[in-house]
Amino acid sequence: MQNLNLNSLKVFVVAARHGSFLKAGIELHLSQGAISQRIKQLELELGLRLFEREHRGVSLTKAGKELAQTVEMSLGMIEKTASEIRRFGAEVTMQVSPSIARKWLTPRLPQFSKLHPNLRLSIEARAEVLARPLHHNELSMRHGKSFPSVKGQQMRHLVELELVAVCSPDLPGVGPRPTLTQILTLPLIQDTHRRWDKLIEREVSSATSEPLNFNSASLAIDAAINMQGIAIVPSLFVQDDIADGQLKEIWRVVEPSGEYLFLIWPKEQIASEPLNDVVRWIHDKFGHDVSNPM
Repeated sequence: MQNLNLNSLKVFVVAARHGSFLKAGIELHLSQGAISQRIKQLELELGLRLFEREHRGVSLTKAGKELAQTVEMSLGMIEKTASEIRRFGAEVTMQVSPSIARKWLTPRLPQFSKLHPNLRLSIEARAEVLARPLHHNELSMRHGKSFPSVKGQQMRHLVELELVAVCSPDLPGVGPRPTLTQILTLPLIQDTHRRWDKLIEREVSSATSEPLNFNSASLAIDAAINMQGIAIVPSLFVQDDIADGQLKEIWRVVEPSGEYLFLIWPKEQIASEPLNDVVRWIHDKFGHDVSNPM
């Protein structure tokens, strides 16, 4: 016996449900003759009669009743599974650094959810960069000077990061417009980029203490909010805290930082529209053309 044709089984189930080839044809948009031909072919493949042909319609044989019950249940399971796995295509995973997740992405998620209520975002905050290529419906946001290109992936730097020195408005000893020399004598906070160390070395400064070091920008920002010193971080990560009055900007690096916020996503997708929605939204947040992100 050859493998049974799934379409023929579906035709059989509809005909069994209606007890009529004519009504089955109406539901499936096929002629009565086409329904009859498919049923005959199925009966030949099985070597069994599935229907008794009667004057006023058709009725299932014992074998037909057994097959109809099994096929109906199997097709129902297939439909249920297909419906469930369609949800996977509407879920996009974002691989981001903890600082991007906390200080840029999370405050903007409510807006994204209003624009795309049926799209599910899964946020994975990782300090380390993924060693593997991005999978289907994954994208990554990272900040740094550069990242190696990977075959099959697109990468775009969204913005060059501007570096600012920020502190709590209540931090004592900070004047309204302190110079860099004055700032370097105050308690300092930095992340793994060690930006204060580089400025101290460049300025040949007589800093009064070693900077307090954290392994992420978000932790350095939290420490600044809690009056532990002055943090030097990308302005992108503190614009909300400054607007809320938790931090104030006291100094800005004039020279280009050479650091960028990167967006990385796969070039080819099986079901790319959910991913494209996220990519377009991120591009729009940074004023880029969003008409064709792929």
